[in-house]
Parts: sequence; structure tokens; C-alpha cells
Amino acid sequence: MAERIISADSHVNPPKDLWVSRAPAKLKERAPRVESMEMGDVWMVDQNMAGVIGLDSMAGRKYENFQAMGLTYKDMRPGAYDPAARLADMDQDGVDAEVLYFGGPATHPVKEPELRRFIVHTYNDWMVELAAAAPGRLIALAHLSLFDLDEAIAELQRIAKAGLRGFHMNPFPNDLGLPPLTDPQYDRLWAAIQDTGLPVSFHIMGPRGMAIERLYDPTPGVKEAFISLANISMTELIASLTFTGVLQRFPKLHFVVVESGIGWIPYFLERMDATYQKHRFWTKSVLTEKPSFYWYRQGHATFIEDHSGVALRASAGIGNIMWSTDYPHSDTTWPHSRQVLAEHFVGVPDDERRRIVGANAAQLYRLN
Repeated sequence: MAERIISADSHVNPPKDLWVSRAPAKLKERAPRVESMEMGDVWMVDQNMAGVIGLDSMAGRKYENFQAMGLTYKDMRPGAYDPAARLADMDQDGVDAEVLYFGGPATHPVKEPELRRFIVHTYNDWMVELAAAAPGRLIALAHLSLFDLDEAIAELQRIAKAGLRGFHMNPFPNDLGLPPLTDPQYDRLWAAIQDTGLPVSFHIMGPRGMAIERLYDPTPGVKEAFISLANISMTELIASLTFTGVLQRFPKLHFVVVESGIGWIPYFLERMDATYQKHRFWTKSVLTEKPSFYWYRQGHATFIEDHSGVALRASAGIGNIMWSTDYPHSDTTWPHSRQVLAEHFVGVPDDERRRIVGANAAQLYRLN
């Protein structure tokens, strides 16, 4: 069987005029737009800053030239937003297909319904267009906002009918003043997701309790602490979905923790199982199986460079882990992904490598 290389986590940065060019007259002045400032190009949404061009656009740069701000769209690789350029960069990297996650202001929290629906619908429509530009190679994912569950379910059903293969949403809506995902009110959303058969993705957002402004804190070490801690927040999500019975009640619900790495998963599964074994009686646990059962049945995770995770792949789940390039972000392996894969998979059986570098993603996103 030929090996198919699929990045299970890559990103886009939308065209500068995506929303302005499609906005109705009454939303023209509030729609997301790029403005040039001293700090470089920034995304503005309804007069509020929603993102800075920086670490999301480092593909091809040497580490010593990384910067968190001060860049413009002219400094960005066109492959971030142009499908033809994207395919050329994928070919250069030896990657057959990419699962595309958000960039720009697509996930910016907007409470006002009309503007929010326009932003989300426009972004998701563009993702449909990207997928259509290269079927089977550009696997575009939608975004769902959780401010209104009726709205979220309607958009979920819309993007499923449009042919998108998955979507992402905020793993911690309680950070936005909404109920946490463990609240029973989300059960109708979980049911709707299960009915579509689409996997739901939760991308790392940063360490819990730490605002993104930490990336610009002048205190030595704060920036590095923020970056290195971001993936560990996914332990809270996994534990919450598992122990509260969400995964048990919705057995066909598949979820992905994205850009989280995988080396910590074996330890955390062991920790959850030990917690269940020792504490399920006095806590009156709702689970009928140990927590690791639900992970192996329904959980998935992506990694970029993770030698520990590959070494522990059997405990993390051969069928549960997926490699990615993170193009065009600062952690990307582009354009040396084939070399990175060769270094990571020394001594790994061919069938296991094939699953992790492509076949698992192909199965999850129904690309076979």
C-alpha cells in the first residue's frame, strides 16, 4: 500500500478583503478588515483589534528571524490564502493533503448576532471554496460559534450539506462567559454533531488563565512559558468530556485535540484510569468503562514534532494520533517535513507509520 502523507493540522490566513468584499452595506464598516499600523498589519473587527500578523506567518523563516508582530501580508507566503500557491508549497514539502484550520479573525468572539453570523458564514463559505479548488487535497474545516446553540446547530447542518469534512469550536466557552462544554445544555449540540458524523476539533488556545497578551509581555521568559504550556490545557478538555459522560452518552462522537502533541497522552490516560479506579465509588462516577476506553474509541490528537510521542505511540493509540506540518505557523516543519518524518519514524514498522502520517486522517475525514 502506497504511503499517503496528510497534514492533520495546517492553517490558513484569509485574504485581506474576504469579509469587506462580501459584506452587505450595513455591515461594511464593521466587517473584518486588515489595517496597517506601526506594529504591522492587524485584523480589525468592528473597531476592535482581533489579531496581529506575526507567528502565524513564519513558514520559510529561520528561527532567528521569528517575530510576533511587525509583519504585513506582503511578508506572508501566498500559500496561506491562495490555493494554487498552497498546492505548490505542499508539493515542495512532499505533502499529499492538508486539513485546514482557522486563521485571521474567523474565531474572534462576536456577541452581536447579525455580525457574528456574517463573519462565520463568510469564513465557512470560503472554506467550501478552498476545498472545491483541490478536492481530496485541501480538507477545509468550518468554524462554529457557541454564543447561540440554535445558530450553531443550523450552521453545523449547513456546512455538513456543503460537503465540509469537519469543524472546530472553542474548547473553553466559559472563558467567554458561556457555560462550559460539560453543561447539559450542550447535549443537543453533541447529538447533532453525532448525527452528521463530522469530527469536532478543539485547537489549543493558550494556557488556561493566561491571556494572549502574554506573548507581548516584556518580562523575560513569559512568552516562552505561554507557548510551552499551551498544549497542556487539552488535559482539562479530555478529562471533562470523559468523566462527565459526554463521550459515553454519545458513542459516535469523535473529537480531535489539535496541535497538542501526543507524548503526554499515555501518562494522562493512566492518570485518569487510576482516578477512576480509586475514586469512582465515593464520587459516584457515571462511567461504565475506564476513561482510556473512551479515548481509544473516540479521541484523536495531532502532533508536529514529538519524538517521545512516537516512541509511546502504542499507549497513545496507533489509530488515534495524526502527524501535521502546522504550515504556515511558527512551529511548522515546512519545507523539511519529509526529513522530519524520516527522523521521527526510524525503526517504526511501515504499517504503523502509514497510519500515523496519513491513513488515520484519511479515515477520520472520510478521504478513502
